[in-house]
Amino acid sequence: MKTIKCAIFALAGSLLFSCSDLDLSPKDSAASGSWFQTPEQFELNLNALLHHSYWPMERNEWTSNGQTELDMLTDDGQNRSAPSRYLTDGVDGTYPLSVRMWDITYTGINRCNKIITEIKKLEGEMDPERYNRIIACARFYRACFYCRIMMHFGDPVVVSEDMDMDSEAGRQAAYELTRTDMWEVVDDMLREFDEIAPLLPVSYGGGEVERATKGAAYGMKARYALHFASIRKWDTIERGGFGDADEEEAKRLFKQARDAAANCMALNAYTLHSDFGELFRMSTKHSPEGIFVIPRSKALSNNSKYQYLYGGATTAKLPRLSGAPTCTTCLPSWYLLCSFLDDQGKPIDESSVYDPHKPFEHRDPRCTYTIVEHGTQHLGVIFDPHFDVTEVYSAREGGMVTNNDSRSYKISGSSNQYASYNGLILKKHVDEDWLSPFEAENDKLILRYADVLLMYAEAKIELNEIDDSVLDAMNQVRARAYKVDVAATSDYPAITERDQAKLRTILRIERRMEFAFENLRLYDLWRWRIAEKVLNRPWIGLPKKDEKLQRAYIDDGMWFHGAVPQVDEDGCVDFMADVAKGDPNFFRNNMYAQVLAECKFVAPKSYLWPIPTTTMQVMKNITENNPGY
Repeated sequence: MKTIKCAIFALAGSLLFSCSDLDLSPKDSAASGSWFQTPEQFELNLNALLHHSYWPMERNEWTSNGQTELDMLTDDGQNRSAPSRYLTDGVDGTYPLSVRMWDITYTGINRCNKIITEIKKLEGEMDPERYNRIIACARFYRACFYCRIMMHFGDPVVVSEDMDMDSEAGRQAAYELTRTDMWEVVDDMLREFDEIAPLLPVSYGGGEVERATKGAAYGMKARYALHFASIRKWDTIERGGFGDADEEEAKRLFKQARDAAANCMALNAYTLHSDFGELFRMSTKHSPEGIFVIPRSKALSNNSKYQYLYGGATTAKLPRLSGAPTCTTCLPSWYLLCSFLDDQGKPIDESSVYDPHKPFEHRDPRCTYTIVEHGTQHLGVIFDPHFDVTEVYSAREGGMVTNNDSRSYKISGSSNQYASYNGLILKKHVDEDWLSPFEAENDKLILRYADVLLMYAEAKIELNEIDDSVLDAMNQVRARAYKVDVAATSDYPAITERDQAKLRTILRIERRMEFAFENLRLYDLWRWRIAEKVLNRPWIGLPKKDEKLQRAYIDDGMWFHGAVPQVDEDGCVDFMADVAKGDPNFFRNNMYAQVLAECKFVAPKSYLWPIPTTTMQVMKNITENNPGY
């Protein structure tokens, strides 16, 4: 099938055909009408495609009725005691995240096509290198958007590039379109990345807008090839899937993922940031690990809240004693805490050094880089949710203050009512610059080099091509967490395993530890087809403000955990299975740990989101939604 020169459009209550009306902030904007005549105008139109709303990750980048982020739809996060509609099988064609993802992605593809069709009118009149780079950038963003639609919705809508969406005839023709088989379009998009990579620079000079690069083209191709290869491998009917499994197709796509990641690595343009924790600081800009990065800047945003972390997106991750008006609604889960390996490289249910009463000791360093360790200073205040700790030291106040980060019954009133429901708060990304006025400017890391290394390793593992390059790629990532050189194998638990099944388990755990709260976990659960296993488990947390419950928890020696849960072959924690050691009742029957909420994931339905109802109402040839909706 020849490469599709495509345009996808968003249809909701009204058409989102504002391809030439790029109403963004001054440094990112292009006007309508005649703004497709000079190279500079095309460059400005490309800038608009880097608007943060096209790459939604944070709460403020969705609608007000569906504020969340993708990790909060997984077993890595939880929102107090109220799961989202997605985690209660409550999604339909009005689901705000689904509607937003569909609309903004198709609007982005429209704008890519507008750039491509307009610039072709200037072929021969523009510097060839600049002409090719502009087209390649637009094709890069379009391919990313296309693949994202297929990851979330399956079969996309495809139209020829020459369909004029600015004309009445073009719009009427668009209403007649239907969906195209996803597996045909996947190959077209992967070819897009191959075709544009030679046209893109390895990097941009100082002062230039950092758009698509060769490394980004290779890296994003690796991500999408690996995603669809994994579905081809794991989506068997027996596993509750759609039956898309195809061994030969999986192998072919894994090879593409392997080669794309290898091509990115071969550029020698990227290295791992020396300090894992510092990588996520607001002050860390232009890290050598960043491959596809969108900077945030409040100063350059023209007060657009989508250009920086704003309001609820920031305060949701802050503890009670941060001074935020609302906080701790975006929590790391107990499942995530228990998934980090010990500092010997073993799961906690196999560990000889892990103590559930001191869960942050003897752990992989990424545990305390990601989750705030109890008893340590965070944002200027000692964080300690222990029920008997009623006061903590505040450097901001210069003395002891009421410990509103504990939900202890000993603290009267409601000042600590919304302290973390499970005693955990997020550390990754969060630093003191997040405090008042609660607006942050962390770079948005769409793709970083650690991901390319682990994607390369995963593809090779699934192809059973396990060699020194696989172990080296994985060990580079792990060694960085310990702040040692990869060759210093006595200073960190270096990976030496070569058995395919065992190495697959290690790889999956490594991804979870490395990318927690980077909004990749949902895609991993989807492509490995394990969501129905881990998302049908309850949210577990601490007792409410109740003297009897909390006293039993403390007096019976249950703090912080009174048992060690099982960790399975996918690195997933099961609190309901027989415990590895400790009190068998700790996680059950609400005797100590409390069930905060029940979750429900229906397979295969929930592996895709529904086509928005408003789109189906205007596109008469899309007569059926995704299965189950």
